[in-house]
Amino acid sequence: MRRVITFVPAIAGLFLAAPALADEWSEQVLKLIDAAAETYFKNGYHYGGYTYEGSLDDGGSERLTIRIGSGMETQLIGACDTDCSDLDLTLFDANGREVDTDVEVDDFPIVSVRPAKDAIYTIRVQMVECDDEPCRFAIQQFVK
Repeated sequence: MRRVITFVPAIAGLFLAAPALADEWSEQVLKLIDAAAETYFKNGYHYGGYTYEGSLDDGGSERLTIRIGSGMETQLIGACDTDCSDLDLTLFDANGREVDTDVEVDDFPIVSVRPAKDAIYTIRVQMVECDDEPCRFAIQQFVK
């Protein structure tokens, strides 16, 4: 019993310290996502169950997996910090087919899908232009 009591405060301390680990670049992307959320909420969307924050070097990419529920319009938005000027998103279905892509020269990509059934999708994130590596980015899911 004593092990549990001494262990729990140690874990609680880790969670309390987590916000202190956030840096200004992380805060930048989260503020951008929050600003976008206001517009989405006004248009009938709400947060989906997916949020991701990461960092990539210039020219780097990452693949992420997401389960998307059937029948709801889903938008995945990306945002990156002020050292990034071009972030791209591409959404693939479970068979590897491209569903949607946003490869515009901007730092706020959006991809959408309205699945007929629950399915697993892959998001490819590409850091096309990052001036001061690594660049921080975030992805948020909105549904309606």
